Amino acid sequence: MALRATDLMDVVDAAYKVDLPDAEWLRELAHAARPHLDCGFGVAAFEYYKAEGVQPRIVQRCDLGIPEDLEAIYSTVFATMDPAIRLRPFRLGPCITGSELMGMREEFREEPHMKKFVQHFGMYDSIWITAAEPSGRGVGFHAGRPEVKWASPAEKKRWGRVAAHLSTAVRLRHALPTRGTNHGSEVGEAVLDPKGRVHDASGAARAPAARELLRRAVLALEESRGALRDTDPDASLEARKALVSARWSLLDRVELDGKRYIVARENPPGAPGPAALSARERQVLGFAKLGHHNKLIAYELGIASSTVRVLLARAAAKLGVRSRRELLRAFDDGWGSPSGTTPK
Repeated sequence: MALRATDLMDVVDAAYKVDLPDAEWLRELAHAARPHLDCGFGVAAFEYYKAEGVQPRIVQRCDLGIPEDLEAIYSTVFATMDPAIRLRPFRLGPCITGSELMGMREEFREEPHMKKFVQHFGMYDSIWITAAEPSGRGVGFHAGRPEVKWASPAEKKRWGRVAAHLSTAVRLRHALPTRGTNHGSEVGEAVLDPKGRVHDASGAARAPAARELLRRAVLALEESRGALRDTDPDASLEARKALVSARWSLLDRVELDGKRYIVARENPPGAPGPAALSARERQVLGFAKLGHHNKLIAYELGIASSTVRVLLARAAAKLGVRSRRELLRAFDDGWGSPSGTTPK
C-alpha cells in the first residue's frame, strides 16, 4: 500500500487530542491510521504497558474493519505465539512486519502459526507500529497484509517519526490530572502566538535561550501545517519535532474569542537507569534500549543527532564500556537497582 506522508500528519494530529476520554482517543487514532494500514483486514489499535522483563499488558484496544471471523480469533493468534516472539514487536519497532521480525522472507509463507490461523483469510503477513517510551507506556497498530513484504526504509522513517509523536502524546495524557476534561486553559511554561511571539513564560522557559528555542519550534510547527504539508510532506513531518529540547510539547489553545495560541507544556520522558548517569543520558539510553537509532532518538527528543552521540559516549565512559551493545547491557544491569546506584 502506498504511504503518503502528508496524510500521516492526520495520525499526529489525532494523537495530540489529549483531552479526549481514553476510548475515544484510541478510536480517533485508529480512524486516522486505518487508510495507511488497512489492506482488507482492518486495523487494531492498542494502548499498552510493558514493564521491564515481562510481557506487554494491553490496557485498551480498538478494532476497525476487521472481518468478523478474523476478529473472533485475533487475540488468540497473538496469545498463542511463543512468548519470546510476542516481545519482538515491542523491542524491534517502531515499524516492522511479521516476516521481518521473524527474519524470514518468502519462507514466511510456510510459518506454522500463520498457516494455522490466518492464511485461509488471505493474510500472509502483517505490520506492527509500536510507539514506546522508556517508562514502558505505549500505543500501537497492527494490520494484516496479503503478501510477504518487509517494511521499506521510507515506511520505517515516516512511521518512526509518527511513533515519536504517539509516545509523546501518551506520556502527556498520563500526566494530566484527569482525562476527558478540557485542559486547554492550562498555561504551561510558555504561551506563544502562531508567529512565535512569547506572551507568557515561567520556569526554565523564561531564559532567553529557551524562549528562542520555543519561538523557532512554533514557527517550524506552523510551517509544517501550511503549504509545506502538500508540497513536501516528508519535510513537513521532519519539521514537527516530537519535543523541544527534550522538555516541552507544543499544544494548541483556542481562546473564547477564537484566538489561537501554542502552549509549551513540560513533558520530558521518564528516565530510569543507573544513578551515575544524568537524566538526559538516561533518556537517550532509554530510547536506544527500545531499538531506536540515533537520528530517531534526536527527533523524539528534539535535539541534534550529534548531541545524541555525545550523550551516548559520555554514558559509555561513566559505565566503563566501549560498544553500544555493552552500554545497553550495562544500562539494563542498573535499570532495576533499588537504590538507583550502578551495580558493581
